[in-house]
Amino acid sequence: MAHSFTAYIDEAGDPGIKAKTPVGASEWFVVSAAVVSTERDHDVVDWLRDMREAVRMQQRQTLHYRNLSQSNRHRVCRMLSTKHVRLFTVASHKTNMRGRRNHRIGKPLGKDEFYNWCLRLLLERVTSWCSRRAVLEGLENRSARIVFSERGGHDYHHLKAYLDLLEAQAVSGHGVKLAREIVPGVITPDLVEVQRHDTLAGLQLADIAASAFFQAANIRTAEDLEPAFALQPRVARDLRARSAADFGLLRLPFKQHGEIPEVSRPLFEKFGYSWE
Repeated sequence: MAHSFTAYIDEAGDPGIKAKTPVGASEWFVVSAAVVSTERDHDVVDWLRDMREAVRMQQRQTLHYRNLSQSNRHRVCRMLSTKHVRLFTVASHKTNMRGRRNHRIGKPLGKDEFYNWCLRLLLERVTSWCSRRAVLEGLENRSARIVFSERGGHDYHHLKAYLDLLEAQAVSGHGVKLAREIVPGVITPDLVEVQRHDTLAGLQLADIAASAFFQAANIRTAEDLEPAFALQPRVARDLRARSAADFGLLRLPFKQHGEIPEVSRPLFEKFGYSWE
């Protein structure tokens, strides 16, 4: 089907939020989208090739952020910051999400429910941007191809059904009314797919974004912040607030539900959050 945008989606960390966390497990879960216009989509392969050359990985077809040195992580993020792409990230501190209840079914959020909630929050912002961009460019078609990086442990049939439900609720207007909503007409069931990370260059861009923000949230030294900071020019901004806070970068829990560790706050402050 014809579409005007492609949203590549990848994640970093484990969406599990059980009370008992395995030793060494991250306290953060991050999911990111790299959105490009259809006319730019064919350029993504060239962007990735240039990145591989810059980090001397010409013989490899796949770029994995976690396998790069710190200097090369910063390098690929600087390169990505110059491309025609918009980045969206939801970063959740899982410790403060444990015990949150799904009020519709009266029980704590499970792994799939938590992942779906983070994804919904991400797609609310992605669909808003795509819809607005279509208007600005005079495009009649505002639909987006949604491509997920395949990860073990996800039920993708359930995920696609969930996206069908979100779109149906958006069209009918019968969903739970929230501050933001999925914008109807952007997500189309026939344009949702799951692909291996190594098969699409766009998924490797989403991996760069998710991994850079994951590293920055799990800060150990000031250098951990640099790759995510380098991405700032490409992180989507809410035009009303003129800030990436709560739009291109969303922190969980929401302010009214809890705080995040003080050590992680410099990342969010860089993108417009404040603790005054």
